[in-house]
Amino acid sequence: MPSLGGEEIIMSEKLNNAKNLYIRGIQDGEIEEVLSCYMGESYTQHSTGVGEGKEGFKAFFIDFFKRNPERDIQIIRAIEDGDFVFLHVLQNLNDGSVKWITMDIFRADNNGRIVEHWDNREIVPSREELTNSGKFRYCRRINDKGNRDIIKY
Repeated sequence: MPSLGGEEIIMSEKLNNAKNLYIRGIQDGEIEEVLSCYMGESYTQHSTGVGEGKEGFKAFFIDFFKRNPERDIQIIRAIEDGDFVFLHVLQNLNDGSVKWITMDIFRADNNGRIVEHWDNREIVPSREELTNSGKFRYCRRINDKGNRDIIKY
């Protein structure tokens, strides 16, 4: 269980469900688990290219898994506010051939199940391109866990 200063941090059900949608669903490929355990009875999708409802979600990711058999998902930060959960995620696909930074917004129902989703996705440029683009900046930051590579806007 995560802790802060020796005190246990308890994750809300909606935050846990949003994270599991990414880790268990997208990274691990457990779409049926996502549909039955983490999503509400209805699901509204606002992402371009993803069909409506649970069936649209499932169809999109079945194809996605074929195109991206190797998936490493890192949740960089998670914030919740009322019924909403915001995730900032690094997706490393197919041994780095594609890297995306995404910002996802999920709305949860009264049981903490995910019922609506919006996102924005950007391709992470190569290190060489980072210094010239002005949008991203690569840097090293030292924290209590040691060095950590990060991408900054």
